[in-house]
Amino acid sequence: MEPAIDTSPVSGSRNVFDTNRDDLFATTNRIDWPGPNSYRSSIGAPGPDYWQQRADYTIVATLDTATTELSGSVQIRYTNNSPDTLRYVWVQADQNLYRSGSKGSALFPADSRWGVRGFQGGYAFSDVSVNGISVQPRIDDTMMRLDLPAPLAPHGGKATIAIRYSFRVPAHGSDRMGRDSSLYELAQWYPRMAVYDDVRGWNTDPYLGQGEFYLEYGDYDYSITLPAGYVVAGSGALQNPEQVLTAEQRRRLTSASTSSAVVQIIRQAEAAAAKNQPTAGTKTWRFRARNVHDVAWAGAPDFRWDATSWNGILMQAYYEFPKAGKAWEQAAEQTQWTIRQYSELFFPFPYPQATSVAGPVGGMEYPMFVMVHYGSDDPTSIFGTINHEHGHEWFPMIVGSNERRYAWMDEGINTYLNAFANEARYPGQSAYPGYLRNWADAVANGTQSPLMTAPDNIDPTALGAIGYRKPALVLLTLRNHVVGADLFDKAFREYIRAWAFKHPTPGDFFRSIENGTGEDLSWFWRSFFYTTDVLDIGIDSVTMQSSEGQNFARISLHRLTSVPFPVRFRVAYADGSTEDFSLPVNIWAHGNRFDAVVPARGRVMGVRLWPDPSVPDWNAANDTWGKPPAANAPGPVTRR
Repeated sequence: MEPAIDTSPVSGSRNVFDTNRDDLFATTNRIDWPGPNSYRSSIGAPGPDYWQQRADYTIVATLDTATTELSGSVQIRYTNNSPDTLRYVWVQADQNLYRSGSKGSALFPADSRWGVRGFQGGYAFSDVSVNGISVQPRIDDTMMRLDLPAPLAPHGGKATIAIRYSFRVPAHGSDRMGRDSSLYELAQWYPRMAVYDDVRGWNTDPYLGQGEFYLEYGDYDYSITLPAGYVVAGSGALQNPEQVLTAEQRRRLTSASTSSAVVQIIRQAEAAAAKNQPTAGTKTWRFRARNVHDVAWAGAPDFRWDATSWNGILMQAYYEFPKAGKAWEQAAEQTQWTIRQYSELFFPFPYPQATSVAGPVGGMEYPMFVMVHYGSDDPTSIFGTINHEHGHEWFPMIVGSNERRYAWMDEGINTYLNAFANEARYPGQSAYPGYLRNWADAVANGTQSPLMTAPDNIDPTALGAIGYRKPALVLLTLRNHVVGADLFDKAFREYIRAWAFKHPTPGDFFRSIENGTGEDLSWFWRSFFYTTDVLDIGIDSVTMQSSEGQNFARISLHRLTSVPFPVRFRVAYADGSTEDFSLPVNIWAHGNRFDAVVPARGRVMGVRLWPDPSVPDWNAANDTWGKPPAANAPGPVTRR
């Protein structure tokens, strides 16, 4: 196993459960498991009375590149599908992260990934109204409360919220958005409705910079006015190509929409000429996106634009060359490959296009649109990020979990998906060792926290481990070593189908997997999601015995942590042959020691736990006895 780390005890771990006191197989039933009820069923699917709110948007915005300010108006048509009468609503005002004294600016160092980097900005609001009646917003950091002129009726009551707003765009990227010279990447660029759900009511967790988003689904129509020489890429489908593209660009785009080969919509010479010969005036780009919970866009005067397609879906890459690196000439194909891969493995991509944009933001995802860092000449320098960010089209764009509360439901599940894609793209490479190393670093550094920890409460240095790699690794472990690949894959696909365009909780995921696989996995969720303990099972001794002419091996096993796990071991006989045995997880129900007595074909010379080396047992030193047989050859852990 890699790496071999001594963790007895684990330095800095904060175990929630005492090994000798708690019932490891007790049913897990916490606040994260609402229901079962008529809203959320016992099988982990939406119940017969499941509801969620709806928010449809019309946004009209103008980017002034001279002042680096975006100004606009948003009209939100909000539908109250809940059984509750609402007398106020909450709106997300994420740009207020950049206000002096914001909660987020105080939490992270200014120059960190999530810091505000010394930028002073924030929203300026005016003309706020509900159903045409002026209201006074009450702003609390990155959240804004609007008291309604009249109560909003349950089961379909509607209100129209109108807001005029403006803000200055941060320079050089601030994790989620920013600008680099004439290139702009715009996200969190309009006030967005907070989620009102059956679990917590209003979800008003502030935006602090590290945690991401939780938003309502709806339809978007938005328009961006900016200098005429700019090319805009955005979420959704372009609605006015005749007004913003040349006849030749439209011809190429039509060709790309049915081509599996990459078509250059704007070529390098054309991009360079556009930047060197500015066009006077402005242009307005209009986009439409259906059944999404957010939109984002980017604009630059010198974008190269490549496109291709698969299964009727347009795949696009926008980048400045040579700044973005020669790797970006492969970005449209990499986008196409990624969307096809996840569509075939998990759930069909439901949108008309998918876009990748190169820029100062290192990696960020929005419906049909992702921001990716600049690359080098090596195509692999951008593939991992393109693949990861477009994986988010499934989690949380299609399956709309609460990212601000549960990073593992967003980043972790997406990193699980990435393991399959990376191994398919680069056969023979396994994601497992890298995932394990990242988790092991957090354990060794004492920066772990349970997977159920909200992202903003995770040590920033451990977010990659706790938000991304550990949850991906434990899901791979659950699939490959606990319930089996076939059952897990069916249960996982059913979870996606059931919760597509809805808001699942952790409990919905847990119940869905348990029902789909037919396993009570309370012990697994408790061990790997609610504690920081690690798996460490060892062999104390091996003895031979016989009874009525039959030889047996007594293998004494010892569980050194609070984490139970089904045991698989391989014995080596004196004649050179080997034999594998499996024991269920319930062997640990009555203590932390178990004697496995198994029939032996001959004298046992050695024993090895975990013949498949991808089980994350933390201490390899106690996993063998005698002259152990060889483990299986390392290989992909995600083969389907």
